Amino acid sequence: MRRWILALLVALALLATACGGNDDEESGGDAPSVNTEEAQPEEPAAQDTEPAEAETEAEPQAAEPEEGEPEPAEPEEAEPEETAPEEASPEEPEPEPVVLTASFRGVTETEIKIGVGFVDATEFGIDSGDIEAQWKAAIDRANDAGGVNGRLLAPVFASYSPVDDAAIEAVCLQFTEDEAVFAFVGFVLWDGVLCYTELYGFLAVNTADMAPDVMERSRGLLFTAQAGLIEKISGLVNAAAADGLIDGKKIQIHASADDQTLLGSVQELVEAAGGIVTRAVYGTATPGDLPAGEAEADVWIERAEADGADAILAFNTAGYGATGAVERAGSDLVVITDSIARAGYVDLGYDPSQVDIYAYGAPTLQDLYNAGQAGVAECVENYESRSGNVVNVNVPSPRPNNLPATIRACRGVDLFVAIATAAGPVLTQDSFLEAARGLGSFDLTGTTSASLGDGKYSADNAPLVRLFWDSEASNFVSGN
Repeated sequence: MRRWILALLVALALLATACGGNDDEESGGDAPSVNTEEAQPEEPAAQDTEPAEAETEAEPQAAEPEEGEPEPAEPEEAEPEETAPEEASPEEPEPEPVVLTASFRGVTETEIKIGVGFVDATEFGIDSGDIEAQWKAAIDRANDAGGVNGRLLAPVFASYSPVDDAAIEAVCLQFTEDEAVFAFVGFVLWDGVLCYTELYGFLAVNTADMAPDVMERSRGLLFTAQAGLIEKISGLVNAAAADGLIDGKKIQIHASADDQTLLGSVQELVEAAGGIVTRAVYGTATPGDLPAGEAEADVWIERAEADGADAILAFNTAGYGATGAVERAGSDLVVITDSIARAGYVDLGYDPSQVDIYAYGAPTLQDLYNAGQAGVAECVENYESRSGNVVNVNVPSPRPNNLPATIRACRGVDLFVAIATAAGPVLTQDSFLEAARGLGSFDLTGTTSASLGDGKYSADNAPLVRLFWDSEASNFVSGN
């Protein structure tokens, strides 16, 4: 499970963003009725011409109804009084109280135990802030809102190095065997999540990008808050095609070693959009050997120039190395990429402003925060008020760079709570999976559109937009 450090730096900073809203409905009231019978008794009094005769005629008539029809008058008034309670009684059945039980492993009458695992990358100089406090704040907010159908989330926390296979597996054993949690909820890179899904058959709600083969091997037990990789690449090709960068153009495709199995699918997407693929290459340098990786990318750019290519399409994490190679070569090649993590460029000394780069992604978290969209500001404010820490928003070269990790925690809790709530009071693994299949659209922090459904395990649906490199902020920003 060892990986190139470049991919590590990128994966830790990646976070898709966007969100949605709710509709309200109003209903009208009842119109008042008019009683016309009360006006009729006044008409005989107005027609009286001889008071004496009228009085003598009125007296016997008034006496007869009072003596002769007392019983019919009383039932007429009593009948509606008896009918009203009969009609109201079936409308007021007492609802049976929902009884919560210990319905599954890790689920009691009052709690749902979840294993919250996250990456500690401080050994690589990556400071994401107090990650445990970020998750705790998001969980506390969910519990204050009622938890999951009355049950509160009971987290068990653990961290691990992203490159320490033994530590990742040890946390998995802690959650599955020692703690017997209901599900894993957190952030684990690459195929580390398979310990939960493939090996132990546990549910996993992850906040990292997941490769298609990992999703497939998880057999429907893995859900991610991120966009699906193939769907994301399709969005990248479509966005570039809309900007006139694909149709009739010669394209060289770049992939990382981990994504080489996707090259065939990406080539099909490019050709379907009218592009001509000259080469499809992937990294083979030893993981962690940055000079070797850069030398390999330099050779690819030389071949692209020799092939008369118009652009490099580098997807997922491959865009960082491709941008650096084009910059070193001083080439006019266009770089088309969805690699938009700041660290992937700044920490490696690459300058996107020196390259004709077309970067696509969701609006940045800072853009969403400033626009008051996608629940980003609410997530930040919740964390700050509960932890006493400050989230560095709109701060150049922030340290800690804790905005992405803070939003990641909110997204993970949002996703788990949405599915578990839809599962109803009898929470089991089967009811959780059934709820996910029929969940549909729901609100997810950091994205304008999210949904799950039958066969859809990646939640984020945010369309990709053109992003521009801001040299002053050393980051990508939206065109707005």
